[in-house]
Amino acid sequence: MFSKFFGGRNVKNSGVDPSGASLGHIRKSFEKRTNLLGLWAFLLLNAGVLALVFGSNLIVLVQAGRIANKPGAVLVEQSDGRGFLVDAIPSSERTPKALQRFTSDILTAIFTAAPVSTQTSSSGGFESGKGLDEGVRVPRAKDSSGGDRVTVGAYVAVTGAIAPEFRDAFLSQLAAITPGGVFSGNTQIFFKIDFIGEPMPIEGKPGQWTVTVVGSRYLIDGNTASSSGSLSGIEPQPFRQVLYLESVNPQFDPLPDISTGLQKEIFKITSIGLRIVKMAPLDTTVPRGGDFLELPQTSDGSKPKEPANNHKE
Repeated sequence: MFSKFFGGRNVKNSGVDPSGASLGHIRKSFEKRTNLLGLWAFLLLNAGVLALVFGSNLIVLVQAGRIANKPGAVLVEQSDGRGFLVDAIPSSERTPKALQRFTSDILTAIFTAAPVSTQTSSSGGFESGKGLDEGVRVPRAKDSSGGDRVTVGAYVAVTGAIAPEFRDAFLSQLAAITPGGVFSGNTQIFFKIDFIGEPMPIEGKPGQWTVTVVGSRYLIDGNTASSSGSLSGIEPQPFRQVLYLESVNPQFDPLPDISTGLQKEIFKITSIGLRIVKMAPLDTTVPRGGDFLELPQTSDGSKPKEPANNHKE
């Protein structure tokens, strides 16, 4: 009966070891799975390589698209025929480096005062007379016991770089803190900038930024200036202000052939296309923000308001 069931073959007498057959089956199954694992590993490796190549090409395409959409360099031709390339940016935008450079140059010009003549007299002071900065007279600040003159360099910088609604009050305050010895050759003023912060765009007001400036002003009399000593023995007057800057349309000298030297210097500043619309003390917990510059008042006696978004494209 069993012989019929197994096709006429007797299992016991077939000569096949059941345990050996089972091991062979397991071995073949293991080899098949090993081959499948190798195949999967090969496929995954190729898929990874393809993904890497595709990702690299995608990045290259994105970068190429950005470069293609970026405005090309603009050729600027000078009056003498020479040209140079510049980057094209919106008219209301300025680079952080340009804003910091403008801030540094203007503040240095405003708060630094040195006689034109550097020769010293027998008394140790600077020689007075021809060649000294005689200054420019401005309206005296209200209830001020200070002077009514600013240096020519300061007047040029203020006129070219400070907004009209802020300018007159600033000039009056600047005159009040400018020693009279500056115009007689007995005093120098040295302004040293210690820190200029990263320009911060004003939210909702394109083309306007705030810049934090920390520095010191040194008043140097004739005896100190003629000596070989350093500034270490001079008491510094701290400067801690937040400047509000605004981009404007550059204004160039319309009549360069007949303009005076003073007008040419002012137009050099207005051609930059930036101006200061406000200054505010960095530390509001102490009078004047802890520095020598008192925030100028407007004509109606109030402090300057936040700059309005009146930029012209």
